[in-house]
Amino acid sequence: MIKRQLHPHPIKLPKDLVLPTYPPAFKQNFSHIPGQASIIRFFDPDSDSDYQAMKDIVTGKQSQIWMDESRHLPRSEYYDWAATSTNDSFLFAVHNAASTTDEELAYVQGFVYIYSEREEKFRVKRMEKKGFLIPNQPHRHALEVSFAVRPKREDQTQQGSGLMSSALRQSCFQVKKLINPTRQSDIQLFGFVDPQNSPAQRTLIASGFLKKGAMRYDSDSEDISYLYLLSWRKLMEKTTIKLREAIADQTLSRMV
Repeated sequence: MIKRQLHPHPIKLPKDLVLPTYPPAFKQNFSHIPGQASIIRFFDPDSDSDYQAMKDIVTGKQSQIWMDESRHLPRSEYYDWAATSTNDSFLFAVHNAASTTDEELAYVQGFVYIYSEREEKFRVKRMEKKGFLIPNQPHRHALEVSFAVRPKREDQTQQGSGLMSSALRQSCFQVKKLINPTRQSDIQLFGFVDPQNSPAQRTLIASGFLKKGAMRYDSDSEDISYLYLLSWRKLMEKTTIKLREAIADQTLSRMV
C-alpha cells in the first residue's frame, strides 16, 4: 500500500512564528496549524486501536442519529475507509492539541472523512442542474465531507472546544495539498446536513463552508438535506484569525 505523507503545516506560516513543541509520544505522521485546537493524522488501516476508535464513533448515540447505516463497521469496510492508496478517500483522526498527557494526546477524539464515491457524480450533476455548481468542469475534483465525534469517556470532563471545526479546516488544506489541483477552483468540497443537525451546520460554517440551498441527498431520498460548499477564501480567513491569535499569544508570552 502506498503511504501518503501529511504536510506538517499545510499553509505558509510567518517566518518569525515559533512552532509548538509536540510531546515525544506523538511520533505518528501528523499535521497541525498553529492556533488550531486539534491535531490531525491519517487513520492507520492496520491499527487495532484506530479500528476500535472508529467503531466507538460510528456506533455512538449521536452517530446513530445522523449517520446512515452506522450500526456496524466490519474490519474490511474500515480498511477501505482508511486506505491511503487513492486520491478519492481521506480519513483523518482528530486529536486534542491541548492535551496535557501522552495518553490524552494519543486518544482519538473523532474523525473527518473527505471522499468521493460512485454516486458522487450523480449528486454533482443534480447540484449543477440546481445552479449550485458551475456545469461542465472537466478537471474538477468533487469530494464530500463527513465528520463525527467519539463518545466521551467516563473520565473525560470535556473533549475540547472547536475540535471538529479545527480538524475540518486542517483536513481541507491537507486534501488540497495531496490532490494538488492546477487551479484552486478545480477542487470542490461539499457537505450534506440534516436540517435538524445544528451542531454539524455550525461546524461547517466555522470551517468556511457556505450554505447554498436544499436538495435530496440521493434522487430517491425521502428527506431534504442542506447543501454546504467550501469557500477557500472563507477557510483561509478563519484559519488566519486563529494563526494571528497564536502569534499574539507568543508575543505576549515573550513580554511577560
